[in-house]
Amino acid sequence: MTQFGMAMPGGRGRRAASMNIYTGLLFASVVALAVACGVMYFAAVKVGTDGNPLGLQTAGAIKLARAAK
Repeated sequence: MTQFGMAMPGGRGRRAASMNIYTGLLFASVVALAVACGVMYFAAVKVGTDGNPLGLQTAGAIKLARAAK
């Protein structure tokens, strides 16, 4: 059909994927979330029991790690 100048709908080749503003924003948000998780992990290590970030403190007996001088 293309030899007569007629084309079928959707017969055109698909465009290759390219980076646009949305993929850039997605990448930036993933990096920001990874940094935030790292910051929260190190904060949890400081207040967790025995350096365990998932350790829970007992009520009324909260102990914090000493700050390095």
